[in-house]
Amino acid sequence: MPRPKPIGASQIFAEAGQTQKVHQLSGRVEELEAEIVRLKSQELASQEKLELEAKIQELTQQLSAQGGVQEIEIMRMERNIFQPRQTFPQSELRAFAELLKEEGQHTPVILFPWNDGYLIFDGERRWRAAPLVPWTTLKAVIIPLESEEINLQEIQSQALSTSIHRKDLHPLDLAECLINQIVFRNPEIEEERDRIPTILNTCLQRIKRNKRLSDLAIITTAPREEQKEWLESIELKQVAELKILQTLLDYQLNPSSISTNIFPMLAIANDLKDVVREFGLDASKVRELNKLSAEKLNLGTAKATKVRTQAARKVAVENLSLKETRDLVSELLTSHNAEQQVAYSQSQRAIKTLQTISVEGWQPDEIQSLKQALEAKLAELEQISKSL
Repeated sequence: MPRPKPIGASQIFAEAGQTQKVHQLSGRVEELEAEIVRLKSQELASQEKLELEAKIQELTQQLSAQGGVQEIEIMRMERNIFQPRQTFPQSELRAFAELLKEEGQHTPVILFPWNDGYLIFDGERRWRAAPLVPWTTLKAVIIPLESEEINLQEIQSQALSTSIHRKDLHPLDLAECLINQIVFRNPEIEEERDRIPTILNTCLQRIKRNKRLSDLAIITTAPREEQKEWLESIELKQVAELKILQTLLDYQLNPSSISTNIFPMLAIANDLKDVVREFGLDASKVRELNKLSAEKLNLGTAKATKVRTQAARKVAVENLSLKETRDLVSELLTSHNAEQQVAYSQSQRAIKTLQTISVEGWQPDEIQSLKQALEAKLAELEQISKSL
């Protein structure tokens, strides 16, 4: 069987800042796709949200009429790895799975052919929840393909615009996606990927010293031409600075806000990122929990990770408030430092006692006993060091 032609990205997502320009596509299905994208890329009032859902429903019905609703194996479906949203809290998925179990699947997922299976256009939450029911298949409709290629990075860029306007991305997801898009748009700064937050912060500090930082609030939503003129006027020192600011402004994001509130999420511990993915933990709580570092806890890396992960799960499972999270972090820092202080005092006393022992005049059997005791203690210390 010949491989289906991939679908063009422009048929799936409307470009950022051009939500009123619906592509001239033939057929009702293509019109509906464009209209859905247009609606998704705006902040919607209640009535408009109903209109969006109606459009999605109509698209599903049109696809059903063309190719029918099919039962597709879940294992043949693949999420778009460039989907900006990466955080799907397990509690929400479990609740959704219960709903699917009780009421069944009302709306088919929307797919298009991809490799030997299908890529998800709409319905990733249903796809993630289905195995918890447990189901092995989902009702699905297939988007017919016509264009020659699909650019997943372009889809991510356009989906990011949609998600930003809808305000449904976790700050960690937004941070990772923005870094990816900055590099995708400007491959010449690939080597600077890990330094992008630092470069942005340094640039903003210079802009602040030049008393131009207040301009950002206005320039963020200004027309592209005005943004370009402003970028030229501030005389940036590095090409990377220009590319970073330009990308953020293209998405109508205030670079100062991104530097202060979003990019710091990239520096949180990996174990905390795992908890965010599982529970969707609020960013402000994550920042508090990130204070539980090995250095501040006076613990080895492995033990500090365990303490931090347990604390994060407690915050998530018990739904602790931000104040309760701060109190928990403070309590853990105090208690572990107190424990370490006691242990340190004991160790210092033991060392001083050992240093003051005189072995002069000891019998050979006494010296041998001390030697064995010291060797056993050294082996114990070596084992402890390996676990730190």
